[in-house]
Amino acid sequence: MSVHASKDFWAGVMFLGFAGVAVMTARGYSVGTAGRMGPGYFPLALGMLLGVLGLITIGRAIMDGSGKVAPMQWRPLLVLPAAVCLFGLLIQWCGLAITVVIVVAASAFAARESRPLEVAALATTLAVFCTGIFVYALRLPLPLWPAF
Repeated sequence: MSVHASKDFWAGVMFLGFAGVAVMTARGYSVGTAGRMGPGYFPLALGMLLGVLGLITIGRAIMDGSGKVAPMQWRPLLVLPAAVCLFGLLIQWCGLAITVVIVVAASAFAARESRPLEVAALATTLAVFCTGIFVYALRLPLPLWPAF
């Protein structure tokens, strides 16, 4: 198979995967009609739209193509969900500021091009931004620092 834009190809595959999940979720609910929508109407409609978008994206990548599909990058697929889980595990113990710094540092392992100075700057900026937005502006009951 000849594919020009492998990123477009994999994006289309991702859209098809999300579409499959949405359609499978909607299967268990009544759909209803456009006038009286049931709980399965939106997931089914969204799944169908994502499926069409995925097929179009894959089709364009194949039709434009003169190259090979790049192999799947497993490192980001494993590291990023692990970082999200790490956030959930650490937020109560370490507080928001420290947890954001740890999660950004852990997420940096998803890319080989990460540089320590850039990661430190991003982690510090995001910790300050998240603290300002979630703790002070929105007044969410999140611990800011570790509770000893």
